[in-house]
Amino acid sequence: MTELSFAKSFLSTLDARPIKLQSDHVADPKTLELKGPLKSLRSTPPPFTLSLPNTPLSTSIFALKERVAAELSTSPEAIKLLHARKPAGDAKTVAEVIGEEGGGEEVEFGVMVMGLPGGGKKGEGGEEKKEVGKGAVAQGASGEEVMGSDAFWDDLRGWLMQRVRDEGMAGEAWGLFKRGWDER
Repeated sequence: MTELSFAKSFLSTLDARPIKLQSDHVADPKTLELKGPLKSLRSTPPPFTLSLPNTPLSTSIFALKERVAAELSTSPEAIKLLHARKPAGDAKTVAEVIGEEGGGEEVEFGVMVMGLPGGGKKGEGGEEKKEVGKGAVAQGASGEEVMGSDAFWDDLRGWLMQRVRDEGMAGEAWGLFKRGWDER
């Protein structure tokens, strides 16, 4: 076998093996070449377009947020307006946000919705209300009834033995709990 054929076979063997990187390996993102198409793991929501014709440049960003919130059936607090991929402050006007750029006939804002639109119910003043007490409720005995049963104390002793792994210490702790409960 000549040196050239040996080198070719050695390199082809190395090519067939997977590349293994150390766990602390860091690649330079400027020189990194990605192979193959990249797909987002998140499902992207459908695009949403809302035209607000004849809106004066003196309109506040918060007023725009209110109009968008009404269209999306959510609260203005759940919406962020972005201009040039930067958040626009609520107290600013459209003219202040677009600055010297002017924008011409049209100005485009991005809309970022925090949470799900219409996820909560709006109460008075625009704040969202969440219903309390509508979830699943534990069934069966509770409180004094459970603490008075022998099954509870047997379960507690078993749990203590499992965690402490010393029968003497678990029995002592169990006795302390039991005496404390009985003497209260």
